[in-house]
Amino acid sequence: MRSTGGAEAVSDGVRRIANGSGRDKAEVERSGQSAAGSGGVTGTKPAGAGTSSTTTEADRAPSPHFDLEYTDRTPSPQLKTAVTLLGIGALALTAGAILPVSPDASPGYLAWPLLALLALVPAGIVAAAAYSGRHGLAAGLTIGLAALAPGRLLLDLQFFANGSKTVRPELYLPDRLLDRSAVGAGFWLLVAGHVLTIAAGIAAAQVARQLNEVAGDDGGRRRWRLVVPLLTIAAGVGLLMAPVISDNPFFPAHSAFEGPGLALTGYVVMAGALLLAVVLGFGAASDGVARGTLGGAAAATFAVALPPLVGGLAVGGLHLAWGPVVAVVAMVLVLVLAPLATPQIAQVERTDLAGEARVPSLTLWRTATALLALLTAVVGVVGALAPQLDTATATQSPARWLLLTAAILVALPAPFLFAYKSARGILAVVWAGVVLAGTAVLSTAITASQATGLTGLDSLGGTLSYHLGAGAVFTAIALGLAGLTALAAVVTGVVERDDEGTEGPRPRVLLPVVAAAILSVLAFGSPVFTAPGYSSPGLWSDFDTPSWGLLTALLVVLGVLALSVRSRPGAAAAALTGAVLVLAVHVAQLPLAGIAGRSPALGFWFGLAAIVVTATAAATAAAGGEKTAPVGGLTPPDRVR
Repeated sequence: MRSTGGAEAVSDGVRRIANGSGRDKAEVERSGQSAAGSGGVTGTKPAGAGTSSTTTEADRAPSPHFDLEYTDRTPSPQLKTAVTLLGIGALALTAGAILPVSPDASPGYLAWPLLALLALVPAGIVAAAAYSGRHGLAAGLTIGLAALAPGRLLLDLQFFANGSKTVRPELYLPDRLLDRSAVGAGFWLLVAGHVLTIAAGIAAAQVARQLNEVAGDDGGRRRWRLVVPLLTIAAGVGLLMAPVISDNPFFPAHSAFEGPGLALTGYVVMAGALLLAVVLGFGAASDGVARGTLGGAAAATFAVALPPLVGGLAVGGLHLAWGPVVAVVAMVLVLVLAPLATPQIAQVERTDLAGEARVPSLTLWRTATALLALLTAVVGVVGALAPQLDTATATQSPARWLLLTAAILVALPAPFLFAYKSARGILAVVWAGVVLAGTAVLSTAITASQATGLTGLDSLGGTLSYHLGAGAVFTAIALGLAGLTALAAVVTGVVERDDEGTEGPRPRVLLPVVAAAILSVLAFGSPVFTAPGYSSPGLWSDFDTPSWGLLTALLVVLGVLALSVRSRPGAAAAALTGAVLVLAVHVAQLPLAGIAGRSPALGFWFGLAAIVVTATAAATAAAGGEKTAPVGGLTPPDRVR
């Protein structure tokens, strides 16, 4: 009678390798040899025949189908690290909610029980999922929670910069007029909690990557692929709106765009990170990672939106605002759709141990890039045409036509992403035009908001009061979407290079690239036009909101010029074409800016020269690619190795 105990040991070991449980192949072989020594391995001869036993191929091969989520209940070291960091971070956030964030003001209501639930419950679910074998769910939840942590950290840092300008009734509600306020122990615990959450997300990302590689490329069949990102955009807009409505003279409430710069940055980072996490998580090959990321992003959104929502209902002098309601309802719908959008399509591994790990679908990344580009264009068009200030005169920005042009340029390559790789290369650069024009448009609203509250400046000697219009809100959202479009386009390019390799000739464009770089610095560093009574923001002087757009566009163009020397001819030509379009948006300020009496300045002429030289470099790179391209699918004789 033959025993199968050793075979089961070997088969169990192989399954552990497939699931990353910590045993390597050598350990499996040692376990098989140990079992053989005790007469437990299925042999080719009866026991006692004097010959060594060997395992059969059927014993060594893994099961052709096994569940990726439940094969091993022991989490990997990376996942244990993520769970530990997230748990400690949740405890720190809870302690930060209990202790005062400032000695100068107290919470508007008893909020720490709610804040503790919002911090501890997700961390507990992550721990339970990790130690019950649902590693993908645990990793995804951690990533979703960590996605909003950088924005929440910036939001809390406003307490350190100037707590009197924060709109956080759950933590800070002054009872007197404050110019500035100190920070307490609770502030430092909140900062520590966010940092630990970010570290947990980094560790969990490694686990998610491994699970996605094992799961393969099944993420392309997700349902509700358009509805879920649109709901996430709605949630992000809700986060940017005013968290409460206040009648309290000591607690002015305002939207993100009317508040201090640090808080604005935090809200914008949160809105952008929320959309990015949902889009990337939605495209994960592993269902556990996909569902977990959506759930974690929703939990993080609830932690930001629910406390002010409750404060608007519970605190005297405060009223419910629409922003938190929109964010909470949108993410509740995302949670409802998550099980329907990820119908357990990636439970079964379809490759053996010798199979290659695959990255998420190239088609999926191209779809995400095209979607983000179109959203950027649509939102940018609305931002350009809608009024920047909510006043009777419907104040418009003189740079609105420039933003409209930049938005159209972003939309043009989107339909061609699936047919032409050059469209992706152009889109990876031309997004900078939206930032260049968008910051110029936002300058109108930001300047007006800085004047809000000044007395004796209106016609009756009263107080000036401005409110942001829809144009300013949509323009700010377009800036965030432009950055996400750039990120998606870059990742798509990485996936394309993984599929096709990086071998091939390099274009000989060093001379025109160097000339274009010098001219670009001069173009972006000099004013494009002059006008009576108008001071143009620049990089070296009069640094203002539009200067950030100039700096972004210049860095993107210089980066493209530097990379074009080392890129393949086709990729270099596409990227350089995108740089030409960004430079064209810059010089288009002269004909499109709504400022009377303008005349061309040095920046205009330097910009035209940079366009000509960069276009020459793009044409040279394209011509080099045609000369070295294989004909009829065969390698030219002079390139045979």
